[in-house]
Amino acid sequence: MPTSAITTTLATADCATVDTPVSTETKLKQLCMFMAPMTANEKILRTARYAENPAAYLSSTLGEAVFDDRKDQLSLAEETNMDIYGTGTHKQHFEQYIAQEVLGKQAGLFFLTGVQAQLAALKIHCERAGKKNAAWHVSSHLEEAEERSFEALYGLERTLLGNDPEALPTVKEIETVLGVAPAERPAVILVELPNRVLGCKTYSFSELQQISSACSEAGVAFHMDGARLWEIEPYYQATAGKSFADLAALFDSVYVSFYKGLGGVTGAMLVHDDKAFIAEAKVWQRRAGGNSFTLGYEIIDCERGYNENIGTFARKREKMITIVDQITEATAQFRTADGGKVVSFVPGKATCCQIHTVFSGFTASELEQARDKVQAKSNVRVFERLRPKESLDEKMKAERGSTQQQTEGEDAEAHDDRRHFMEWMIMSVTEQHDVSVFVDGYVALCEELLATK
Repeated sequence: MPTSAITTTLATADCATVDTPVSTETKLKQLCMFMAPMTANEKILRTARYAENPAAYLSSTLGEAVFDDRKDQLSLAEETNMDIYGTGTHKQHFEQYIAQEVLGKQAGLFFLTGVQAQLAALKIHCERAGKKNAAWHVSSHLEEAEERSFEALYGLERTLLGNDPEALPTVKEIETVLGVAPAERPAVILVELPNRVLGCKTYSFSELQQISSACSEAGVAFHMDGARLWEIEPYYQATAGKSFADLAALFDSVYVSFYKGLGGVTGAMLVHDDKAFIAEAKVWQRRAGGNSFTLGYEIIDCERGYNENIGTFARKREKMITIVDQITEATAQFRTADGGKVVSFVPGKATCCQIHTVFSGFTASELEQARDKVQAKSNVRVFERLRPKESLDEKMKAERGSTQQQTEGEDAEAHDDRRHFMEWMIMSVTEQHDVSVFVDGYVALCEELLATK
Protein backbone atom coordinates (compact mmCIF):
# COMPACT_ATOMS: atom_id res chain seq x y z
CA MET A 1 0.00 0.00 0.00
CA PRO A 2 1.50 3.37 -0.92
CA THR A 3 2.50 5.57 2.00
CA SER A 4 1.07 9.05 2.16
CA ALA A 5 3.03 12.10 3.21
CA ILE A 6 0.60 12.82 6.02
CA THR A 7 -0.79 10.73 8.79
CA THR A 8 -4.43 11.38 7.93
CA THR A 9 -4.41 8.68 5.27
CA LEU A 10 -4.34 5.82 7.76
CA ALA A 11 -6.80 3.34 6.33
CA THR A 12 -7.41 0.56 8.82
CA ALA A 13 -5.97 0.27 12.30
CA ASP A 14 -2.71 -1.68 12.23
CA CYS A 15 -4.07 -3.99 14.88
CA ALA A 16 -7.75 -4.31 13.94
CA THR A 17 -8.94 -7.40 15.72
CA VAL A 18 -11.37 -10.21 15.82
CA ASP A 19 -11.16 -10.41 19.58
CA THR A 20 -11.28 -14.13 20.33
CA PRO A 21 -8.79 -15.66 22.77
CA VAL A 22 -6.04 -17.69 21.11
CA SER A 23 -3.30 -19.59 22.94
CA THR A 24 0.09 -17.95 22.46
CA GLU A 25 2.25 -20.25 24.57
CA THR A 26 3.98 -22.07 21.71
CA LYS A 27 3.52 -19.48 18.99
CA LEU A 28 5.46 -16.45 17.86
CA LYS A 29 4.64 -13.60 20.22
CA GLN A 30 3.48 -10.76 17.98
CA LEU A 31 3.15 -7.55 19.97
CA CYS A 32 1.27 -5.79 17.18
CA MET A 33 -1.19 -7.73 15.06
CA PHE A 34 -3.49 -6.74 12.21
CA MET A 35 -6.11 -9.25 13.32
CA ALA A 36 -6.35 -12.47 15.27
CA PRO A 37 -5.02 -15.53 13.43
CA MET A 38 -8.23 -16.98 12.00
CA THR A 39 -9.03 -18.28 8.54
CA ALA A 40 -12.04 -17.08 6.56
CA ASN A 41 -13.69 -20.43 7.16
CA GLU A 42 -13.15 -20.16 10.92
CA LYS A 43 -14.65 -16.68 11.01
CA ILE A 44 -17.74 -17.68 9.05
CA LEU A 45 -18.25 -20.79 11.18
CA ARG A 46 -17.94 -18.66 14.30
CA THR A 47 -20.73 -16.39 13.09
CA ALA A 48 -22.86 -19.43 12.27
CA ARG A 49 -22.36 -20.86 15.75
CA TYR A 50 -23.36 -17.54 17.28
CA ALA A 51 -26.44 -17.24 15.05
CA GLU A 52 -27.61 -20.72 16.01
CA ASN A 53 -27.76 -19.88 19.72
CA PRO A 54 -26.22 -16.57 20.84
CA ALA A 55 -26.60 -17.22 24.56
CA ALA A 56 -25.05 -20.68 24.37
CA TYR A 57 -22.21 -19.39 22.19
CA LEU A 58 -21.44 -16.54 24.58
CA SER A 59 -21.66 -18.74 27.65
CA SER A 60 -19.17 -21.13 26.05
CA THR A 61 -16.83 -18.45 24.68
CA LEU A 62 -16.81 -16.11 27.66
CA GLY A 63 -17.33 -18.70 30.35
CA GLU A 64 -20.54 -19.01 32.34
CA ALA A 65 -19.39 -16.71 35.14
CA VAL A 66 -18.38 -13.87 32.80
CA PHE A 67 -21.52 -14.35 30.70
CA ASP A 68 -23.75 -14.13 33.77
CA ASP A 69 -21.86 -11.09 35.05
CA ARG A 70 -22.16 -9.23 31.74
CA LYS A 71 -25.65 -10.33 30.79
CA ASP A 72 -27.18 -6.92 31.48
CA GLN A 73 -24.73 -5.38 28.98
CA LEU A 74 -25.53 -7.78 26.13
CA SER A 75 -27.82 -7.53 23.13
CA LEU A 76 -29.78 -10.79 23.11
CA ALA A 77 -32.78 -10.91 20.79
CA GLU A 78 -35.56 -13.47 21.04
CA GLU A 79 -34.81 -14.57 17.47
CA THR A 80 -31.77 -14.26 15.22
CA ASN A 81 -32.84 -13.75 11.62
CA MET A 82 -31.85 -12.00 8.40
CA ASP A 83 -33.35 -8.65 7.46
CA ILE A 84 -34.84 -8.03 4.01
CA TYR A 85 -33.99 -4.56 2.70
CA GLY A 86 -33.57 -3.30 6.24
CA THR A 87 -36.66 -4.90 7.74
CA GLY A 88 -36.19 -7.67 10.28
CA THR A 89 -36.84 -8.27 13.96
CA HIS A 90 -33.22 -9.05 14.84
CA LYS A 91 -31.90 -5.96 13.06
CA GLN A 92 -34.53 -3.83 14.78
CA HIS A 93 -33.63 -5.28 18.18
CA PHE A 94 -29.91 -4.62 17.72
CA GLU A 95 -30.50 -1.06 16.53
CA GLN A 96 -32.85 -0.30 19.41
CA TYR A 97 -30.56 -1.91 21.96
CA ILE A 98 -27.47 0.06 20.94
CA ALA A 99 -29.39 3.31 20.50
CA GLN A 100 -31.61 3.17 23.57
CA GLU A 101 -29.99 0.89 26.14
CA VAL A 102 -26.33 1.73 25.48
CA LEU A 103 -26.21 5.25 24.05
CA GLY A 104 -29.44 6.65 25.47
CA LYS A 105 -30.84 7.80 22.11
CA GLN A 106 -34.28 7.05 20.71
CA ALA A 107 -33.39 5.55 17.34
CA GLY A 108 -30.55 3.93 15.45
CA LEU A 109 -29.77 2.71 11.94
CA PHE A 110 -27.23 0.04 11.01
CA PHE A 111 -24.94 0.89 8.08
CA LEU A 112 -22.49 -1.27 6.17
CA THR A 113 -19.77 1.39 6.57
CA GLY A 114 -19.04 4.29 8.84
CA VAL A 115 -18.42 6.50 5.82
CA GLN A 116 -22.05 6.12 4.75
CA ALA A 117 -23.35 6.62 8.30
CA GLN A 118 -21.36 9.73 9.03
CA LEU A 119 -21.94 11.43 5.69
CA ALA A 120 -25.67 10.81 6.01
CA ALA A 121 -25.64 12.52 9.40
CA LEU A 122 -23.66 15.53 8.17
CA LYS A 123 -25.87 15.91 5.10
CA ILE A 124 -29.06 15.88 7.17
CA HIS A 125 -27.71 18.38 9.68
CA CYS A 126 -26.75 20.68 6.81
CA GLU A 127 -30.07 20.32 5.01
CA ARG A 128 -32.00 21.05 8.19
CA ALA A 129 -29.93 24.19 8.76
CA GLY A 130 -30.21 25.28 5.12
CA LYS A 131 -26.42 25.34 4.82
CA LYS A 132 -23.67 23.38 3.08
CA ASN A 133 -20.90 23.84 5.62
CA ALA A 134 -19.72 21.38 8.28
CA ALA A 135 -16.61 21.71 10.46
CA TRP A 136 -13.95 19.25 11.60
CA HIS A 137 -10.21 18.97 12.29
CA VAL A 138 -7.68 18.36 9.51
CA SER A 139 -6.96 14.91 10.99
CA SER A 140 -10.54 13.76 10.35
CA HIS A 141 -11.20 10.62 8.32
CA LEU A 142 -13.32 12.82 6.05
CA GLU A 143 -10.25 14.75 4.89
CA GLU A 144 -8.10 12.14 3.21
CA ALA A 145 -9.56 8.66 3.55
CA GLU A 146 -12.84 9.25 1.72
CA GLU A 147 -11.77 10.85 -1.58
CA ARG A 148 -13.60 14.04 -0.58
CA SER A 149 -16.95 12.30 -0.87
CA PHE A 150 -18.49 14.98 1.37
CA GLU A 151 -17.95 17.36 -1.54
CA ALA A 152 -18.18 15.12 -4.62
CA LEU A 153 -21.27 13.13 -3.63
CA TYR A 154 -23.01 15.15 -0.93
CA GLY A 155 -22.32 18.70 -2.10
CA LEU A 156 -20.97 19.77 1.28
CA GLU A 157 -18.28 22.26 2.15
CA ARG A 158 -16.18 22.31 5.27
CA THR A 159 -14.37 24.55 7.72
CA LEU A 160 -11.24 23.26 9.43
CA LEU A 161 -11.21 23.51 13.20
CA GLY A 162 -8.14 24.47 15.20
CA ASN A 163 -4.78 26.00 14.37
CA ASP A 164 -2.50 23.11 15.36
CA PRO A 165 -2.69 20.06 13.10
CA GLU A 166 -1.02 17.90 15.73
CA ALA A 167 -3.42 18.82 18.54
CA LEU A 168 -7.14 18.63 19.19
CA PRO A 169 -8.95 21.89 18.44
CA THR A 170 -9.27 23.74 21.74
CA VAL A 171 -12.60 24.73 23.23
CA LYS A 172 -11.72 28.36 22.55
CA GLU A 173 -10.89 27.63 18.89
CA ILE A 174 -14.23 25.89 18.43
CA GLU A 175 -16.04 28.73 20.19
CA THR A 176 -14.36 31.15 17.77
CA VAL A 177 -15.85 29.26 14.80
CA LEU A 178 -19.23 29.27 16.51
CA GLY A 179 -18.96 32.97 17.26
CA VAL A 180 -19.05 34.25 13.69
CA ALA A 181 -22.20 35.70 12.17
CA PRO A 182 -25.06 33.14 12.20
CA ALA A 183 -25.17 32.91 8.41
CA GLU A 184 -21.46 32.03 8.32
CA ARG A 185 -21.53 29.37 11.02
CA PRO A 186 -21.25 25.71 10.03
CA ALA A 187 -24.38 23.63 10.33
CA VAL A 188 -22.59 21.00 12.38
CA ILE A 189 -19.39 20.55 14.38
CA LEU A 190 -17.80 17.09 14.18
CA VAL A 191 -15.50 15.83 16.94
CA GLU A 192 -13.75 12.45 16.80
CA LEU A 193 -13.77 10.72 20.17
CA PRO A 194 -10.93 9.72 20.56
CA ASN A 195 -8.83 11.11 17.70
CA ARG A 196 -7.17 8.13 16.04
CA VAL A 197 -4.64 10.02 13.91
CA LEU A 198 -3.42 11.87 17.01
CA GLY A 199 -2.83 8.61 18.88
CA CYS A 200 -6.28 8.56 20.52
CA LYS A 201 -5.91 11.90 22.24
CA THR A 202 -9.27 13.00 23.56
CA TYR A 203 -11.12 15.77 25.38
CA SER A 204 -11.95 15.82 29.07
CA PHE A 205 -15.63 15.40 29.86
CA SER A 206 -15.71 19.01 31.07
CA GLU A 207 -14.34 20.22 27.73
CA LEU A 208 -16.98 18.22 25.88
CA GLN A 209 -19.65 19.82 28.04
CA GLN A 210 -18.33 23.27 27.14
CA ILE A 211 -18.28 22.48 23.41
CA SER A 212 -21.77 20.98 23.58
CA SER A 213 -23.14 24.05 25.36
CA ALA A 214 -21.44 26.39 22.89
CA CYS A 215 -22.93 24.49 19.94
CA SER A 216 -26.38 24.59 21.49
CA GLU A 217 -26.18 28.32 22.16
CA ALA A 218 -25.02 28.95 18.59
CA GLY A 219 -27.74 26.78 17.06
CA VAL A 220 -25.15 24.41 15.58
CA ALA A 221 -25.50 20.63 15.68
CA PHE A 222 -22.84 18.59 17.50
CA HIS A 223 -21.89 15.23 15.96
CA MET A 224 -19.63 12.53 17.39
CA ASP A 225 -17.33 10.43 15.23
CA GLY A 226 -17.34 7.60 17.75
CA ALA A 227 -15.47 5.03 15.68
CA ARG A 228 -13.55 4.12 18.86
CA LEU A 229 -16.09 5.16 21.45
CA TRP A 230 -16.11 1.63 22.91
CA GLU A 231 -12.36 1.87 23.50
CA ILE A 232 -12.35 5.36 25.07
CA GLU A 233 -15.34 5.05 27.41
CA PRO A 234 -13.18 3.59 30.23
CA TYR A 235 -11.14 6.81 30.18
CA TYR A 236 -14.28 8.80 30.94
CA GLN A 237 -15.36 6.29 33.56
CA ALA A 238 -11.96 6.59 35.24
CA THR A 239 -11.64 10.38 35.03
CA ALA A 240 -15.24 11.55 35.37
CA GLY A 241 -17.43 8.54 36.19
CA LYS A 242 -19.26 8.92 32.86
CA SER A 243 -20.92 6.22 30.75
CA PHE A 244 -21.60 5.75 27.04
CA ALA A 245 -24.99 7.38 27.52
CA ASP A 246 -23.48 10.32 29.41
CA LEU A 247 -21.11 10.95 26.51
CA ALA A 248 -23.76 10.51 23.82
CA ALA A 249 -26.09 12.92 25.64
CA LEU A 250 -23.71 15.78 24.83
CA PHE A 251 -24.12 15.18 21.08
CA ASP A 252 -27.05 15.51 18.69
CA SER A 253 -25.94 12.52 16.64
CA VAL A 254 -23.42 9.74 17.20
CA TYR A 255 -21.75 7.25 14.85
CA VAL A 256 -20.16 4.08 16.24
CA SER A 257 -18.22 1.29 14.56
CA PHE A 258 -18.47 -2.44 15.18
CA TYR A 259 -15.45 -3.83 13.32
CA LYS A 260 -12.53 -2.19 15.13
CA GLY A 261 -12.06 -2.99 18.80
CA LEU A 262 -15.30 -4.97 18.84
CA GLY A 263 -14.12 -7.23 16.02
CA GLY A 264 -17.34 -7.52 14.01
CA VAL A 265 -16.94 -8.33 10.34
CA THR A 266 -17.90 -4.80 9.25
CA GLY A 267 -20.61 -2.36 10.18
CA ALA A 268 -21.57 0.90 11.86
CA MET A 269 -24.56 2.58 13.45
CA LEU A 270 -25.92 6.11 13.49
CA VAL A 271 -28.07 7.13 16.46
CA HIS A 272 -30.18 10.20 17.22
CA ASP A 273 -32.98 11.23 19.58
CA ASP A 274 -35.20 12.25 16.65
CA LYS A 275 -36.75 9.27 14.86
CA ALA A 276 -37.42 11.52 11.85
CA PHE A 277 -33.67 12.12 11.59
CA ILE A 278 -33.06 8.38 11.34
CA ALA A 279 -35.87 8.08 8.78
CA GLU A 280 -34.04 10.67 6.67
CA ALA A 281 -30.82 8.71 7.17
CA LYS A 282 -32.53 5.66 5.65
CA VAL A 283 -33.20 7.70 2.51
CA TRP A 284 -29.54 8.71 2.28
CA GLN A 285 -28.51 5.13 2.92
CA ARG A 286 -30.51 4.05 -0.11
CA ARG A 287 -29.18 6.91 -2.23
CA ALA A 288 -25.64 5.82 -1.36
CA GLY A 289 -26.34 2.23 -2.37
CA GLY A 290 -26.18 1.00 1.21
CA ASN A 291 -29.63 -0.56 1.49
CA SER A 292 -28.59 -4.07 0.49
CA PHE A 293 -31.02 -6.95 0.02
CA THR A 294 -29.81 -8.09 3.42
CA LEU A 295 -27.16 -7.08 5.92
CA GLY A 296 -28.03 -10.07 8.05
CA TYR A 297 -24.55 -11.60 8.18
CA GLU A 298 -22.93 -8.28 9.07
CA ILE A 299 -25.52 -7.45 11.74
CA ILE A 300 -25.30 -10.87 13.37
CA ASP A 301 -21.51 -10.81 13.48
CA CYS A 302 -21.39 -7.22 14.72
CA GLU A 303 -23.74 -8.16 17.54
CA ARG A 304 -21.48 -11.12 18.31
CA GLY A 305 -18.43 -8.85 18.37
CA TYR A 306 -20.20 -6.37 20.61
CA ASN A 307 -21.38 -9.04 23.02
CA GLU A 308 -17.99 -10.75 23.18
CA ASN A 309 -15.94 -7.62 23.76
CA ILE A 310 -18.02 -5.05 25.59
CA GLY A 311 -16.77 -4.85 29.14
CA THR A 312 -13.16 -5.72 28.23
CA PHE A 313 -11.81 -2.29 27.35
CA ALA A 314 -11.19 -1.03 30.88
CA ARG A 315 -8.71 -3.79 31.65
CA LYS A 316 -7.12 -3.43 28.19
CA ARG A 317 -6.70 0.28 28.84
CA GLU A 318 -5.04 -0.41 32.18
CA LYS A 319 -2.68 -2.89 30.57
CA MET A 320 -1.75 -0.41 27.84
CA ILE A 321 -1.06 2.29 30.43
CA THR A 322 1.24 -0.08 32.33
CA ILE A 323 3.04 -1.23 29.18
CA VAL A 324 3.62 2.31 27.91
CA ASP A 325 4.82 3.55 31.28
CA GLN A 326 7.25 0.66 31.73
CA ILE A 327 8.59 0.79 28.16
CA THR A 328 9.10 4.55 28.49
CA GLU A 329 11.15 4.05 31.64
CA ALA A 330 13.09 1.02 30.37
CA THR A 331 14.07 2.64 27.04
CA ALA A 332 14.83 6.15 28.34
CA GLN A 333 18.57 5.45 28.20
CA PHE A 334 18.52 4.74 24.46
CA ARG A 335 19.11 7.96 22.55
CA THR A 336 19.44 9.06 18.94
CA ALA A 337 22.51 10.83 17.58
CA ASP A 338 20.95 14.20 18.40
CA GLY A 339 19.99 13.16 21.92
CA GLY A 340 16.33 12.35 21.36
CA LYS A 341 14.52 9.24 22.54
CA VAL A 342 14.63 6.23 20.24
CA VAL A 343 11.20 5.16 21.51
CA SER A 344 8.35 7.50 22.39
CA PHE A 345 4.57 7.34 22.44
CA VAL A 346 1.76 9.56 21.19
CA PRO A 347 0.16 10.48 23.47
CA GLY A 348 2.80 10.13 26.19
CA LYS A 349 0.16 8.69 28.52
CA ALA A 350 -2.23 6.17 27.00
CA THR A 351 -5.89 7.21 27.04
CA CYS A 352 -7.24 3.83 25.95
CA CYS A 353 -6.08 0.47 24.63
CA GLN A 354 -4.79 2.01 21.38
CA ILE A 355 -1.73 4.25 20.88
CA HIS A 356 1.08 5.25 18.50
CA THR A 357 4.69 4.17 19.05
CA VAL A 358 7.26 6.49 17.44
CA PHE A 359 10.75 5.26 16.54
CA SER A 360 13.33 8.01 15.94
CA GLY A 361 16.90 8.08 14.64
CA PHE A 362 16.77 5.07 12.35
CA THR A 363 15.57 4.22 8.86
CA ALA A 364 12.76 1.77 8.26
CA SER A 365 15.29 -0.73 6.95
CA GLU A 366 17.39 -0.45 10.12
CA LEU A 367 14.32 -0.85 12.29
CA GLU A 368 13.13 -3.90 10.38
CA GLN A 369 16.55 -5.55 10.54
CA ALA A 370 16.70 -4.98 14.29
CA ARG A 371 13.16 -6.34 14.68
CA ASP A 372 14.08 -9.51 12.79
CA LYS A 373 17.19 -10.03 14.96
CA VAL A 374 15.09 -9.72 18.12
CA GLN A 375 12.57 -12.19 16.72
CA ALA A 376 15.29 -14.71 15.85
CA LYS A 377 16.69 -14.56 19.39
CA SER A 378 13.52 -14.34 21.48
CA ASN A 379 10.57 -15.38 19.30
CA VAL A 380 9.07 -11.91 19.92
CA ARG A 381 8.06 -9.72 16.97
CA VAL A 382 7.81 -6.11 18.10
CA PHE A 383 6.01 -4.60 15.11
CA GLU A 384 4.64 -5.37 11.67
CA ARG A 385 4.52 -2.33 9.42
CA LEU A 386 5.86 1.17 9.89
CA ARG A 387 4.72 4.50 8.51
CA PRO A 388 6.82 7.65 8.17
CA LYS A 389 5.99 9.97 11.05
CA GLU A 390 5.46 13.26 9.29
CA SER A 391 3.75 16.41 10.37
CA LEU A 392 0.31 17.50 9.30
CA ASP A 393 1.64 21.07 9.09
CA GLU A 394 1.94 21.14 5.31
CA LYS A 395 -1.56 19.75 4.94
CA MET A 396 -2.94 22.42 7.24
CA LYS A 397 -1.05 25.18 5.42
CA ALA A 398 -2.38 23.99 2.07
CA GLU A 399 -5.94 23.83 3.36
CA ARG A 400 -5.61 27.30 4.90
CA GLY A 401 -4.86 28.69 1.45
CA SER A 402 -1.09 29.01 1.55
CA THR A 403 0.22 30.18 -1.82
CA GLN A 404 3.80 29.07 -1.21
CA GLN A 405 4.82 26.10 -3.28
CA GLN A 406 7.53 23.64 -2.29
CA THR A 407 10.10 22.50 -4.78
CA GLU A 408 10.94 18.83 -5.12
CA GLY A 409 14.13 19.38 -3.16
CA GLU A 410 12.37 21.16 -0.34
CA ASP A 411 9.79 18.40 -0.12
CA ALA A 412 12.49 15.73 0.03
CA GLU A 413 14.33 17.69 2.70
CA ALA A 414 11.14 17.98 4.74
CA HIS A 415 10.68 14.20 4.64
CA ASP A 416 12.44 12.61 7.61
CA ASP A 417 13.24 8.97 6.83
CA ARG A 418 14.53 8.41 10.37
CA ARG A 419 11.25 8.89 12.18
CA HIS A 420 8.55 6.25 11.88
CA PHE A 421 5.53 5.13 13.83
CA MET A 422 3.14 2.26 14.23
CA GLU A 423 -0.43 2.21 15.45
CA TRP A 424 -1.35 -0.66 17.73
CA MET A 425 -3.79 -1.81 20.35
CA ILE A 426 -4.22 -4.35 23.10
CA MET A 427 -6.47 -7.11 21.82
CA SER A 428 -7.33 -10.40 23.47
CA VAL A 429 -4.41 -12.23 21.82
CA THR A 430 -1.77 -9.68 22.81
CA GLU A 431 -3.44 -9.14 26.17
CA GLN A 432 -2.27 -12.61 27.13
CA HIS A 433 1.40 -11.58 26.92
CA ASP A 434 3.02 -10.52 30.17
CA VAL A 435 3.96 -6.85 30.40
CA SER A 436 7.59 -7.98 30.57
CA VAL A 437 7.33 -9.46 27.08
CA PHE A 438 6.54 -6.01 25.68
CA VAL A 439 9.18 -4.24 27.77
CA ASP A 440 11.93 -6.77 27.05
CA GLY A 441 11.06 -6.75 23.35
CA TYR A 442 11.39 -2.98 23.08
CA VAL A 443 14.64 -2.94 25.08
CA ALA A 444 16.09 -5.68 22.87
CA LEU A 445 15.06 -3.73 19.77
CA CYS A 446 16.86 -0.62 21.05
CA GLU A 447 19.95 -2.63 21.89
CA GLU A 448 20.08 -4.07 18.37
CA LEU A 449 19.63 -0.60 16.86
CA LEU A 450 22.38 0.98 18.95
CA ALA A 451 24.72 -1.96 18.31
CA THR A 452 24.86 -0.92 14.66
CA LYS A 453 26.06 2.60 15.49
